[in-house]
Amino acid sequence: MSPITKLVTQVEAVKNKFSLDNTDLLILATLSEKWYEGKDVRVTDLTKKFNEGVGSSASIHYRLTTDLVKLGIVALQISEEDARVKFIVKGKQFNTLEKYVGKLWKP
Repeated sequence: MSPITKLVTQVEAVKNKFSLDNTDLLILATLSEKWYEGKDVRVTDLTKKFNEGVGSSASIHYRLTTDLVKLGIVALQISEEDARVKFIVKGKQFNTLEKYVGKLWKP
């Protein structure tokens, strides 16, 4: 199997196991990178980032606050200073997703 075919097969396995699509994976990749850097991510920051080219702010917001929250991959944490501000944090299933992906990428 060629390396590209293997990559596509592995990405499809992740998408199927966790009921994700390409946009969900882009959102999760962005969140994961920010969390890896130790940064907090607000819902509004993420919707602004993806507004151009990926989807409307409303569709990204819905995916994040409804779909990915329902799957347990992310959770929302309300700011203590301002209840209108919500931070995106790792959900209960995020580590399961990371472990699964980690097993796929081992040589």
